[in-house]
Amino acid sequence: MKVTTMTIVSRFVSLAIAAVEVPVSRTPPPLTSHLAAIGMLIAQRNASGDWRFSLRSHAIGAGESEDVLIAWASEAMPPVGIVIGWQLAQRIVPPLLDAGASGDPEICRAFLNRLSRLVTMPSVDLAVHHGGAGAGPLIAVAERHGIAVPELTVLDIESAWAFGNRSLLTSHVDGLAIASWRLWLAEANGAAGAVTAAFEQWMSRSQDGQADR
Repeated sequence: MKVTTMTIVSRFVSLAIAAVEVPVSRTPPPLTSHLAAIGMLIAQRNASGDWRFSLRSHAIGAGESEDVLIAWASEAMPPVGIVIGWQLAQRIVPPLLDAGASGDPEICRAFLNRLSRLVTMPSVDLAVHHGGAGAGPLIAVAERHGIAVPELTVLDIESAWAFGNRSLLTSHVDGLAIASWRLWLAEANGAAGAVTAAFEQWMSRSQDGQADR
């Protein structure tokens, strides 16, 4: 049986995270982020112009080490790709770097190597044209295009992490990654018609259980 492989000519990674703020000392009470979930929508185009998509996510609960999450991410993150996200430098990358700054040295090293290779590629910060670091939440812009965005509050995320509701956390980051990708396509000034159609077909099959995550 002949096995065909897909030659990737472009790859995009819509990246999303969920994190909680935890105190590192009592007086004064500075806060540090504790990573709770990572989600990514990966879109790949081959030389023939065909698109493939996959959705990957993982979450941890209170009491679980961030090492569990970043070890998963070290395997799940593609080595190269154009990263897409909302306020990458303010909301997404810092908690990832914090998680990779402590813990098991080998796990952290592998994660930071993979992360640095990915985020040093060209990236698309969707917030740049909406105020950059001063932009409001993703939902405010996405709703103008009719794009649904998860509406978990900071307290919702904290509670899900505290009580080990991993499915809620993964659903949240999945939704953020999908919303970011859809927003990027919506703001492409009509140039993304083919990929938008391919993605929505994939989403329809995914909801019917016919496509792989």
